[in-house]
Amino acid sequence: MDGSTLIVLLVILAIVVPMFIKKVNQGEVGLIEFLGKYTKTANPGIVFLFPGIETLRKIDIREQVINVPEQQIITRDNVGVAVDGIVYIQINDPTKAQYEISNVFMAVINLAQTSLRSVLGTMALDETLSNRETINAKLLESLDRETGKWGVKVMRVEIKKLEPPKDIQDSMSKQMKAEREKRALILEAEGYKQSQITKNEGDKQAKILQAEGERQSQILQAEWQAQATVAIAEADAKALELQSNAAQEFFKGQAVTKEQLKVIENALGGGNTKYVLDSDILTSISKSFGIK
Repeated sequence: MDGSTLIVLLVILAIVVPMFIKKVNQGEVGLIEFLGKYTKTANPGIVFLFPGIETLRKIDIREQVINVPEQQIITRDNVGVAVDGIVYIQINDPTKAQYEISNVFMAVINLAQTSLRSVLGTMALDETLSNRETINAKLLESLDRETGKWGVKVMRVEIKKLEPPKDIQDSMSKQMKAEREKRALILEAEGYKQSQITKNEGDKQAKILQAEGERQSQILQAEWQAQATVAIAEADAKALELQSNAAQEFFKGQAVTKEQLKVIENALGGGNTKYVLDSDILTSISKSFGIK
């Protein structure tokens, strides 16, 4: 075989072999059609076909992301909001996705837009802005239920943009600013109130402690004065007893007249300490000395 023949043969093989042999990549499946009719599904790898009779359609079965274009939706309280989102889907039945609908991705987009209008149309503006998770959950349930007949599984739905008109945004910003200022004033007033309560409570406790201290001082002073009076009285009584005993010892065995008793009284009343002898004491002394 000369060189030119070999070249011609190689060229023929390069043209014919790709017509017989096809490759299905990982993450894909192949739908084999015989004269335009589906016959079987080919897994990833090499697939042999009869050229001109059999054809191969590759279907991506990996999870895919579909962007939902922005649209204007009227909420329940007649406010227009701009909304878009993304939908994550996976084809779990390639034959349905290929043969049950002409363009499964466009169908999912249109269905997502319709579902968005249905869900947001039943909600007020404040609800749409504060309940994205609820909206996502409702959309997921609705889409997954409808796309099952196309062999598509909706994995999740996310709202990307949800914006009211510019004038509404300005009003909301002013309202939020006013609310923040209101909360700041309330917190400031509450703090001042608490400080005043604490101050008044402290003054009250201080007055109570002061009054308690003064009362304790008065009690201690009264006790001290009482103890001092008792001590003085005891000392006076002891001194009188000693002097009386001394007088008895001095006049022991002697007849004491009333004039001498007068002298004793004057002696007991002399000096710095004055002892006032009442009639009972004098009578007692008189009896002890036999004076009548």
